Amino acid sequence: MKKIFILTLLSFFGCKNEPICTVNENNVGKEIYDLDEATCFIALKLNKKKSDLKLIQSALIAEENYMNKIELISENPNPESESESNAVMDFNEMVEYALNVEKVDLTKEELIEIYDTEIEYLIFIGVVDE
Repeated sequence: MKKIFILTLLSFFGCKNEPICTVNENNVGKEIYDLDEATCFIALKLNKKKSDLKLIQSALIAEENYMNKIELISENPNPESESESNAVMDFNEMVEYALNVEKVDLTKEELIEIYDTEIEYLIFIGVVDE
């Protein structure tokens, strides 16, 4: 499956036009989430323009803020006392949070498309299995 992702990324970069951004193919399976790389990955997958990068990134930041709000992630994780969170991520609630609290300048459909495509990035970096 990793080969398919690499081939897909190479097909994006094989065009005559300069890509709007680049994804480091060496990050396959590294399990490190990089906001800029996630933004780029999503933009390339969705065939977005360079002007869309900030909007995509604002959607991802809103998602992170939502996960902090419901205590799904922590700003200062303590590996010694790491326990599983009882928080549950409600996808629809997160989209509403992005729209109404974070005031992300995207439609509900666009947010859903971004968050769905982000799952492909999570698979790419090896954080989520298929």
